[in-house]
Amino acid sequence: MRGVHFRMVLATVLLGSYLVASKLILREVPVFTATFVRLATSSAVLGFHVGMKSPGRIRPSRRDSLVLMAQTVVGVFLFSVFAMYGVRFTGAIEAGVILGMVPVSVSVVALVLLRESLSRRRGVGIAFAVVGAVGINVLNAGSSGTPGRHAALGALLLMCAVLCEAVFLTFGKLLTAAMEPVKLSLTLSVAGALLFAVPTAIEFDWHRMSQVSWQTWALMVYTGVAVNGVAVVLMYDSMDTVDTTTAAAFTALTPVSGTILSMVFIGEPLRPSHVLGMALVVVGVFIVAKEPQPATPAKPCPPVTGTAPSAPTVAEGAVPAAPPGRHSTPCVR
Repeated sequence: MRGVHFRMVLATVLLGSYLVASKLILREVPVFTATFVRLATSSAVLGFHVGMKSPGRIRPSRRDSLVLMAQTVVGVFLFSVFAMYGVRFTGAIEAGVILGMVPVSVSVVALVLLRESLSRRRGVGIAFAVVGAVGINVLNAGSSGTPGRHAALGALLLMCAVLCEAVFLTFGKLLTAAMEPVKLSLTLSVAGALLFAVPTAIEFDWHRMSQVSWQTWALMVYTGVAVNGVAVVLMYDSMDTVDTTTAAAFTALTPVSGTILSMVFIGEPLRPSHVLGMALVVVGVFIVAKEPQPATPAKPCPPVTGTAPSAPTVAEGAVPAAPPGRHSTPCVR
């Protein structure tokens, strides 16, 4: 295995651990407080990384600032709320399979918002993924320790989280100014932490938080450092070497790693319906990811500014399906 592939596998394992860690964290810490701690920690980690690797002020234009604000609200705030409450009502395995549909959902959102065409191949891939995600929750309703109606609510919330992440990634195409992906992630982590500050202050209970175990505090720090920090850096460093189709295909490993971690750390049983649903989602993601991209004509290069092309960033543990600008058609001078 090439070094770049090892980094991508490690990134997907870290991302797969997000829901498992969240399931354990929510046993002791409320949603807003847990998310604020994670985003504040990731802001510190990414800030240190940016300060060491590429220092300099981040100055987006007014238009890009509005896009970033929309991404923060949809892809950071709403995603976190839907995902955290969703995983509370479902098993971590089911949640991981649903969130593994992000690359497929990007195609759906691009079809609706950007009027992109839907090929037969991509439609088949979307159908596989939807059947797998819906089937795994229908067949396991009530078997994860929660009543069937709660499991259905959790699945619905997780689907909302998937759509939020897809909108977030699609909005990345609207950014005009060049911004390094890690700086973009830092900006959104800081903005997300600020958004969560007020609801966190409202729900914060000093007595309750004083009873939180050190293991749960460690998990909250872990999600900020490993999931929103290390996994983001690993994935984007890898995307400098491989094309976005390969990167998107690797995201199918996220629910697989999440399933294994759920069995090991939470003790959730692996049922045949889990395997079947996971297989359908993985096949659907690969079909969508491996679709040949239409050739685009060469275009004149923009003036050299010394910065990397802009690309959408990872908000909450989901991997970008096909970030624009990272591996576009080479321009000619």
